Amino acid sequence: MGRLETWLVNSPFRAPFARAEARRFRRMTALSEGAALLEIGCGAGLTTRALVSVFRPARLAAFDFDESQVERARRRLAGLPVAEVRQADATALPYADGEFDAVIEIGVLHHMSAWRAALREIARVLTPGGVFCFAEPTKGWLTRGLYRVFPHPPEAMFERDELLAALRGAGLTPGATGRSLLWSVFGVAAKG
Repeated sequence: MGRLETWLVNSPFRAPFARAEARRFRRMTALSEGAALLEIGCGAGLTTRALVSVFRPARLAAFDFDESQVERARRRLAGLPVAEVRQADATALPYADGEFDAVIEIGVLHHMSAWRAALREIARVLTPGGVFCFAEPTKGWLTRGLYRVFPHPPEAMFERDELLAALRGAGLTPGATGRSLLWSVFGVAAKG
């Protein structure tokens, strides 16, 4: 991510959106309190804090590829006993098969050239029946819409139908999907 996009992701202006996104994901899933959650691309921990508040998990593992973001998140989340933060790569997750009841990502896949490999890893670490919650801008939004001012790798861009097909290819069955103010695809998929 560029400097401006990093600032936006970490700014206090993002916090109300993170809470709203967490609440919407909560309504879209049947997860009970005490679930094990994994957040992909935690940034400075704004969404992580919202996920803990809304889902009340027994455990929330969060990671980011960028070590400086991980350090920011560790500082922000200090004192939250259920949150563990580390540096990792979404295409080679350092977690066991079936370790999480839900995996949540908000605006991360469109930064990754190997986003399909990340989907396979997400499916691997989900329990059977586990859910993947995702929010992404499509190629149209990245090239002509809201996000066009931020550079993104062309190979990381996808349209809604392409993302849904890739979810199926990874062993995840798309459920309810829609849009939000910030995301052209907002939805859930379940591991069969």
